Amino acid sequence: MEIERKTGFFTTANYRVLDYEIRQTNDLYLVCCGQEHFEQLKIVGPSIRSGFHLHIISQGSGYLSVNGVTRRLTRGQLFLLWPDVEYTYWPDMEDPWAYTWIQFDGKNAAAYMEKAGFSSGTYVRDSILSPESYIRLAEGILRIPELTYANELKRIGILYTLIGTLIEAHSTQCYSQKTHYDYSPKTYVAHAIDYIHQNYAQVSVASLADHIGINRSYLTSIFKKLVGISPQEYLLNFRMEESARLLSGSELPVKTVASAVGYDNPLTFSKAFKNHFGCSPQNYRKDRRK
Repeated sequence: MEIERKTGFFTTANYRVLDYEIRQTNDLYLVCCGQEHFEQLKIVGPSIRSGFHLHIISQGSGYLSVNGVTRRLTRGQLFLLWPDVEYTYWPDMEDPWAYTWIQFDGKNAAAYMEKAGFSSGTYVRDSILSPESYIRLAEGILRIPELTYANELKRIGILYTLIGTLIEAHSTQCYSQKTHYDYSPKTYVAHAIDYIHQNYAQVSVASLADHIGINRSYLTSIFKKLVGISPQEYLLNFRMEESARLLSGSELPVKTVASAVGYDNPLTFSKAFKNHFGCSPQNYRKDRRK
């Protein structure tokens, strides 16, 4: 496979840019990364470019015009220029902006941006986290301009981390608003069941929901719909089945069996066991050995 390369590093008092293109993978690759602080009017565009251009406004304000609509943007906002879309942007000279930008592309880039809150036709969103959360990562790219194989991996790793941070911040915001989930209910339930099987002695429904990344009420709703019982009932049933297996297949004391399946109090365990099987743990063991 042919590898395309284009490299260069430029720096002045108000302008830094790493111009770098490496295509060892077409999934996602870095094209350009830079920073600029405006002291005089500079109008960019009207222009159409390839690739995705993400801008992180660190101070001041400016204007973005896309498809005839102009918006004033300030610190704490991000704007994304999609490929093949005409745009123009410029600083507000009363309070000129400074921003960091990253240009990237790849066959997964559009999907990643949609997950990061830039659905098709969306060009601006709040940073959610402080702009510095993203700028520090971009500056990490700028600090390693040397053309080495190790640095190629480091740069693409930072790019993935930055985009992952964008997606995580957006998902956290949507999660708190209970408006968005990344995966299908079937995927969440399958993951919940697997986690219960591996961690039944320690897990609670609340910690299970937190681990998966959805709220408890949503987990309970989809679990009941797909499994027929609540996650709490499933967890209890699984604990009881595991305790029955230990009782019939070992000489472990009931107290130890209780602890092994998540019960600190043996009396609480014995009561739950009797409610489930209709007999005490001791009688269950005796019946299985007749």
